[in-house]
Amino acid sequence: MSGTALDRQVVRDYLRELDAAFATLPGQQGRELKEQIRAHLEDTLGPDADDQEAAAVLARLGSPSDLAAEAKLGAAPASAGTRWLRALLARLDWRGRALAVATVLAIVTLTWYFVSVSAAEVPTIGLSEGWWYSHDARRAVMTSADGAQQYTAPMRTGQRQGFFVDINNPSDWTQTVLGFAGGDWQAPGARYAQLELGVRAYAHGWPGNPYTTRFSLPGVIPPHQWRLLRVMWISGGCLPQGAAEGIDQLRLQVRVGWTSRAEVVPLGQGWYLSGPSSPGSCPQ
Repeated sequence: MSGTALDRQVVRDYLRELDAAFATLPGQQGRELKEQIRAHLEDTLGPDADDQEAAAVLARLGSPSDLAAEAKLGAAPASAGTRWLRALLARLDWRGRALAVATVLAIVTLTWYFVSVSAAEVPTIGLSEGWWYSHDARRAVMTSADGAQQYTAPMRTGQRQGFFVDINNPSDWTQTVLGFAGGDWQAPGARYAQLELGVRAYAHGWPGNPYTTRFSLPGVIPPHQWRLLRVMWISGGCLPQGAAEGIDQLRLQVRVGWTSRAEVVPLGQGWYLSGPSSPGSCPQ
């Protein structure tokens, strides 16, 4: 190694002390650590480094006995990935090490971000709810069976019907409702379905007058706030006497942070339409 900083007497003395101190370590561990330290000294000390610069670098490394003691405390064999990372960092100059650390921090931050977003709670439905049109509300019947509730109104074929509920964002992330998941609508017989959220926040259990609320889509729900959600459609299809069809959950496409995902939101009760349909809507 003629012509390198490792030829300086102060460095040669340090490396001899290092050999003696590392002699008590397992063979593979001692060899790897000595190789990393020598590579670090070669990269850090240029051929023109004087004794003072070399001594300063060696002081920052620590004494050979201290390095051996630290290695014994972490005597569990390092994984191949850890050994590779250590060897890589030992061969980088300060700029390379800074870039490597910044890259690792960016990866950790992004991983935390996406894990947090994916763990954000799904919106929940509250207690304020009702059929949107008064003539549906007047004729609707609430029934219960096996712990499940069903709110049933007569189908008005070819006419607009709908309901409203309050929806809460229990997470720490703003959630933006984009529409039905997949662009579809799950209520049997419904056509031209429309999903909207109120733009005004309100206290849980007191939405005020829903008919004075302005609705829009996409609809934004800030963290831990409530909004009104309105679902409207034009009823179609044919329901015979005594038959009923409806939904008890909504599949929503929701944007959380930078990601968009489908969320299944239970409605708490079923919203159903019952037959018979309007005269002439069913084939004879």
